[in-house]
Amino acid sequence: MAAQDKRARVQDRAAKRATGSRLFEPYRALGYITNGIAHSVQQRGQTAYVTTGIGRTYHVYDAEKIRLLFVGPRFEADVVSVLSIGDNTLVSSGGVVTVCRRGKRTRDLDRVDRGEITGLTQFGDHVLAISEDNAVVVWDWKTGEVFTEIEFASEAFQVTCLVHPSTYVNKIVVGSAQGTMQVWNIQTRRCLYEFKTAGAGIAALVQTPVIDVLALGLLDGRVVLHNVKMDRRVLEVAQEGRVTGIAFRTDQAAMMASANAEGDVALWDLDGRRLMHVMQGAHDGRIAAVDFLAGQPVLLTSGADNAVREWIFDGHDGVPRLLRQRSGHSAAPHTIRYHDAEGRFVLSAGRDRQLRLFSLFRDEQSAEMSQGSLQREARTKRMRVDDLRLPQITQLASNPAMAKSWDDVVTCHQGRGPAHTWSAERRALGKFALQAPDDSGVRAVALSSCGNYALLGLGSGGIELVNMQSGLTRRSFSGHKKAVTGIQTDDCNRRVYSASLDGTVRVWDFATGAELTCVEMKSAPSRMAGFSAGGLVACACDDACVRVVDADAGRVVRTFSGHRNRITDLAFSNDGRWIVSASLDCTIRTWDLPTGHMVDWFRVESVPVSLAFSPAGDFLASAHMDSVGVFLWANRSQFVDVALRQITPAAADAEDDAAAVLLAMPTSAGLGADSDDEDNEDERNEKEEDDDGEKKDGADVYMSAERLTDNMVTLSSLPRSKWQTLLNLAVIKKRNAPQKPAQAPEQAPFFLPTAEGVEHRFDFGVSATTESPQQQGEGEKGTEQSKIISTASAQSGLARALYRAEETTTASAAVFDYLKALNPSAIDVEIRTLPLDDGLSALKAFIRAATAQLQSKRDFELVQAYIQVFLNVFADVIKANVDELEPLLVALRCESRAQWATIDGLVRYSACMVDYMRSSK
Repeated sequence: MAAQDKRARVQDRAAKRATGSRLFEPYRALGYITNGIAHSVQQRGQTAYVTTGIGRTYHVYDAEKIRLLFVGPRFEADVVSVLSIGDNTLVSSGGVVTVCRRGKRTRDLDRVDRGEITGLTQFGDHVLAISEDNAVVVWDWKTGEVFTEIEFASEAFQVTCLVHPSTYVNKIVVGSAQGTMQVWNIQTRRCLYEFKTAGAGIAALVQTPVIDVLALGLLDGRVVLHNVKMDRRVLEVAQEGRVTGIAFRTDQAAMMASANAEGDVALWDLDGRRLMHVMQGAHDGRIAAVDFLAGQPVLLTSGADNAVREWIFDGHDGVPRLLRQRSGHSAAPHTIRYHDAEGRFVLSAGRDRQLRLFSLFRDEQSAEMSQGSLQREARTKRMRVDDLRLPQITQLASNPAMAKSWDDVVTCHQGRGPAHTWSAERRALGKFALQAPDDSGVRAVALSSCGNYALLGLGSGGIELVNMQSGLTRRSFSGHKKAVTGIQTDDCNRRVYSASLDGTVRVWDFATGAELTCVEMKSAPSRMAGFSAGGLVACACDDACVRVVDADAGRVVRTFSGHRNRITDLAFSNDGRWIVSASLDCTIRTWDLPTGHMVDWFRVESVPVSLAFSPAGDFLASAHMDSVGVFLWANRSQFVDVALRQITPAAADAEDDAAAVLLAMPTSAGLGADSDDEDNEDERNEKEEDDDGEKKDGADVYMSAERLTDNMVTLSSLPRSKWQTLLNLAVIKKRNAPQKPAQAPEQAPFFLPTAEGVEHRFDFGVSATTESPQQQGEGEKGTEQSKIISTASAQSGLARALYRAEETTTASAAVFDYLKALNPSAIDVEIRTLPLDDGLSALKAFIRAATAQLQSKRDFELVQAYIQVFLNVFADVIKANVDELEPLLVALRCESRAQWATIDGLVRYSACMVDYMRSSK
């Protein structure tokens, strides 16, 4: 009854709330470095640390190698400003400033209802910030209390930036979009002075290495060095584009760096008052901030292109070179594929026209695939780097089998251009540009299983087989009438599979190029995925269906429908059992090939555009329409038992897809790191084992039955040692018995008690054998207690369970549940201590319980072990009382023989079938 109640409670809880995907768990996001907010640099001794904002969290890197150290918690809104103070990081998100330490949230500063908080700046023990309603808010960051608030009129003075001038006590300088500056005393909340307009809005305010001099970055591209004490301009220079950041070197070189919104950095010689160099295309977008590391000729830049770069000035001409960088896609990736057989690297092609290689385990190994010296060529031709990159990649294929010898990646691009080869080993563009012979463009690519050949699907419907070592065409396949949309090969290089917009899937002979099979599809296939080991090909068709073609049978063997919009990508699992598909309806669905059912689905916030299943089967990788990262989902079936059941058609065909659970996207912190997200934590807890030991797995929880049929004899789930040790307990005790008798301990040393005081002397008035009052009290109390042991207290737990079962006439399950919870030695003691002075009631109850348990056909091997121990212990008692116990023992023997006959017949039948199958080969 208790087990049934527990099962019902689990089912009720599962019916009330959805627990997410049965198969996939958010694991980690790759490729996130920074976004468009200014970074914060914190110098700790000889090491500098950089804090960047990433969506709803932040990253902390060490500046020495740009190695990721900490990932912050996930906030409810996007991070708009970060500030590092010692070991603490202050983060502004959703109008709340939160203090974090080593990636963990510690406390919040007092909330102010002024909208978004930006421009966090340290001022001694205070933190300054600009609110959305045009006010300057000052906190005491140690206590978290608001120190003061200064409001401004938006029409006359729109606050854009602020700075604390060095050595100015309680003073701050505030810049405005109108081009004016004001000096304020935060202690008295008084405006002390207002400067004349600079002629353009002020975008940046920075303290220079010279006291009293501030640097103003204006919206019209001018940089002004202004002496605030004398109210006089010291220097004025101009650059192209509005100023987004200013920095000064502190290593004996008078140099200033200014960044603009186009991704350029201008370097100025302050001694010569001239422009030294312009770093064109330092970033592919707006530069959020620039900083010189303290005492080093190293410039740190971060931009909206998802990159942090360090530039070192080690040349005589003052022109910096790129020292190191950490970057990701600046635009959303749209095609991802696993590169190696171990699933350690992912290739990703994005809308930024870049091809990147991401490492799943070591971020330092992630890199952009080089397309040549684009920076140098851009400076020579006076063009932007983006204009020199290859067109956007539409499909890619890789095979590292021959990576040491020649290129191992091939890509096709938008337009009618050629396909290109790449070397993942060198992280660079390869030697060949494989042009279509009829200038129709390459639409699909694939690599053979040996890595020696590339297959190119042309816009005209032809297929070309190209040697990767020489770049020469070896064979042509003709038959399709329209553009080829997908190509796959098998593991043995015997067959080639192709799909085309003419609505056919064709199978070709790899060696001769002859067409073997043509399968007509009801709708044109736009995507293709293959399971090379099994001769299966899955096609995503224009009617939002997934059709699986068996190359050996030459027909469609499975059709999966359910997506409510165009399918963007699909992938086979590593064992070929599942097909995972993504669609514009924001769902990711898993289809089971053997049963033909959909066994899992979930919704995501952003449209998935590409999928890749790990060759090891541990992760599913996805790319999404408006995210620059690659997201990893852990395959739960690799780590826990997952019960897969068919998703009901009613739920799968819901018009609003409300039946699919919305899963939170993985974060860069990894699985389980976001403890602040209560919804994700609840989902994770529901998927784990609950307090009663039952497991929940999905909204529609399947609880396996104890027995499939009433005629089935089942064994217990306990380990074999439980009953094998019990049967051989006497032998084990004899083997483990000590060889020598126990020896008495040596006489303890004698210590004389000492008296209290400074002088060392013995206290002979205290007897060493005197008992403490507590011991005396216990002795007196013990003498008053009775020396007679009651029978009730001497009964064992097994005897009480047997009596209780006899009195309530319940089943024997409670008795054997009690025994299963004990170790073998305790079970032996419980059976041996059954009372004999109760008219053999305990022995009779044990025999009846064993008979009832055999009749229930449960725990067969445990019951047999308990019966053997019982008969060995009480054999003499049974012989002496055979007339009284014989009816019970006869019933036990008959039931035991019947159950054993059933098991023996099944074992013999199985052995016979195995021998037959073995001899038939």
